Amino acid sequence: MPGRPVPDRPAAAPLAVPGLLPGAERVLAAHGPALPQPDQLCGPFAAALALHAVLASPASTRAAPPASTRAAAPAATQGPAPSPADPAVPSATAIAVAAGTAIWPHDVADWRPEGAPLLRTGWDELPRAAALEHSGTDATGLLRGVEAAAGDRVVVVPVPGSALDAGALGALLERLRAAGRPVGVVANVRTGPISPPGATWDVGHFVVLLAHDPEGGSGPGSESGGRALVGDTYAELGAPGLPPGCRWVAVEALAEALAAPPGRGLLLLAGHEDEAAVAGLVDDAGLPRGVWAT
Repeated sequence: MPGRPVPDRPAAAPLAVPGLLPGAERVLAAHGPALPQPDQLCGPFAAALALHAVLASPASTRAAPPASTRAAAPAATQGPAPSPADPAVPSATAIAVAAGTAIWPHDVADWRPEGAPLLRTGWDELPRAAALEHSGTDATGLLRGVEAAAGDRVVVVPVPGSALDAGALGALLERLRAAGRPVGVVANVRTGPISPPGATWDVGHFVVLLAHDPEGGSGPGSESGGRALVGDTYAELGAPGLPPGCRWVAVEALAEALAAPPGRGLLLLAGHEDEAAVAGLVDDAGLPRGVWAT
């Protein structure tokens, strides 16, 4: 005997995250399904995620159809490989190619947090580094790669971390949030100050910043200066109750991670039409603009 029809269950409500930066809801929609990053590609991976704030349409937050059902574009019109979340957004591999990223062809387990898998996606399209210290992507290359892979639809405004104490960083994030203009925020950090409690992973790294909560900030490294939501490139670094790979960090700790030598900072990704506005927010905060050497 057939049972009673089961009514459709309402979709789960999206997780409430205070202080989301403009466009960050689209970054979050792409972030979890994309994890983890390919090894040695944290910069291009974080940038590809951040670009969803600027290039993705609201419709792109819906689940993509299976790859087998998508029609391939004619070869003559195909550009860089698209992001799985939105064909308008270039992939991490496309950004890495444009950035001149080189791969060290050997596994260095210490470059990944404990428990994270080794993923070599995109390695077949990238050159090999002649020496370990020449592998990966620096900030200058990443800036160039983002603008090239995005087809001149995006500009990158760099802010050196040496100028970002906790007060200046919190003020800048709040200006970006309040302005309401879509912006992707990529942070080049030293992981030690912002690693989850108990973690010993301490390397140079790129992450995305998704929200600023000036009323939060309790916890390690905090002096009540607010907190920022970090979208990391590994699910293992996320906190319970938050989207995969995400955790809150105190603004003081984030400022320390951004100021770590030899050079770190923020890359603010904006549409061409918003270049002057985003640059103006940096200037109004009394901060310099410029890329750093790593």
